[in-house]
Amino acid sequence: MHRGVQLAVVAVTVAWVGLYAQQPAPPANPLEDWTPDMLHSIEVLPKDITPDALMKLMKDWNAALNVDCVFCHKGQVGKPWSTYDFTDVGKKRHEVARLMVKSTAGLNETFKDLGEADEPVKVTCASCHRRSRHPEITPPAAAPKPEK
Repeated sequence: MHRGVQLAVVAVTVAWVGLYAQQPAPPANPLEDWTPDMLHSIEVLPKDITPDALMKLMKDWNAALNVDCVFCHKGQVGKPWSTYDFTDVGKKRHEVARLMVKSTAGLNETFKDLGEADEPVKVTCASCHRRSRHPEITPPAAAPKPEK
């Protein structure tokens, strides 16, 4: 009887795994997989940037500042990116972002010879923002001095 229970458990497990393996994959999150058909208003990024590369860059910037796309673009949080108006660059933050891109590119050009050949110095949004909309502008508190 004990052997029969073991075989039944194995049979049920195999059947469950078989059914689970046949289930279609859950639909991809439309907020994560959408890429534009055409790129608009590319002023400070390379003109030959691909839509996939642009989306990766935008996601990196979102993470660096801990913001959503609506921080710079017109759209509604939680709605698919395909509903956003990426052609409208009227938000002031969009222009600030362009200035910041120029600033980081300038810093990277100025300091390109620092560091090691295999690890050049590179400034990114995260260098200052550190997952915050507003970069830290005051230095951290000094370490306490040891008592004598």
